[in-house]
Amino acid sequence: MQQYYYANQLLIDCLNSNCQLTDVVRQDIQASLFLPIKELSQPEWQGAGN
Repeated sequence: MQQYYYANQLLIDCLNSNCQLTDVVRQDIQASLFLPIKELSQPEWQGAGN
């Protein structure tokens, strides 16, 4: 659970920082933020942003 929290915190920090993200990557991060790993393992999330 702690790794899940830290991973999501890293993504939030990235979204709120000056790092350059494409709109597609930003949307993928926002869409998948806080989703359970089981849901992220589904085919529609595999290769997202490609």
